[in-house]
Amino acid sequence: MPLPLLLVGAAVLAGGYGVKKGIDAKSDFDKAESLNNQARASYDKGVEALDSVRDKAQRTLTQLGKLKFKMYDTRLIPFVEAFSQIKNIDFQDDKLKEEFRLAGVSGTDLRAIERSAIGMQEVVTGGVTALGAGGLAGLAAYGGVGALASTAGGTAIAGLSGAAATNATLAWLGGGALGSGFGMAGGAAVLGGIVTGPVLAVGGMMLAAKAEEARLNASANASNVRAALEEMNTAAVATLAIQKRIVEIMTVLNTLDEHFEPLLAGLQQRIAAGKNYNRYSHADRTGVMMAAALAKTIKNLLEAPVIDKNGALTATSRKVLEQARAQLAQLESQ
Repeated sequence: MPLPLLLVGAAVLAGGYGVKKGIDAKSDFDKAESLNNQARASYDKGVEALDSVRDKAQRTLTQLGKLKFKMYDTRLIPFVEAFSQIKNIDFQDDKLKEEFRLAGVSGTDLRAIERSAIGMQEVVTGGVTALGAGGLAGLAAYGGVGALASTAGGTAIAGLSGAAATNATLAWLGGGALGSGFGMAGGAAVLGGIVTGPVLAVGGMMLAAKAEEARLNASANASNVRAALEEMNTAAVATLAIQKRIVEIMTVLNTLDEHFEPLLAGLQQRIAAGKNYNRYSHADRTGVMMAAALAKTIKNLLEAPVIDKNGALTATSRKVLEQARAQLAQLESQ
């Protein structure tokens, strides 16, 4: 009976080959699962890190929005209300300008400040809570209704909120969720549909083919994760830069406010005693012009857009910051 023995031997060999292929497949499955788990862990860690950066920037953005609201409400609008009552103002007093060593103020500057204040009246009347997260984000990023002309339409509050809704970066910083866009379902589906431990040669070879596919998919997932992590790192760097600029603006605004508050109080007191600039003393005229010069700087800083329509930092905000710092340096040197 040599033939049956040969058939049995062949069957044993075939079975052994199948078992080996099954063992190889199990190894490939384990490797694929390990690669996928590592990829998932790396991706989740990257998302967590970016969300942390986003959360910090979001809080800072909200703080800037509230600070800008306060500056309009308690500084710029009251200044315009007081200054508009003064009669016979001489903006051409070069000797006075040279004496207090600040950037000159013209009638055009004052009209621009007035337009800015009037444009924000509706927002201020509604109160800071009426702005909501989107409105605060829009106010922080763009600073005023006038600056939103090319960004969002509608009424003042709707425009400020719309600015956040129509700018992807601003919407994300204002509270939006991180959109994944990266799926690992391909490799996971392959792994999930496989039963390990085959004993037949045919079954083992089929499983080995699927295991190889799973291993390749896991490698592709790892490659996609690396690309996603690079993108998230770039986003984190950009977000940190935006947060840094926001902090710089808040710092300068607060310092300007320390100088402006007593000047505004003095201006209001002087107007209560008389509104004819020609009758003001030299000290009073100096106080009026210094208040106007600081109001101009504050207005420019409030309205300088921090980010553009593409969500990138603006050169304008950096330039206005430098000008404001130079003016503060002059004030503090006197």
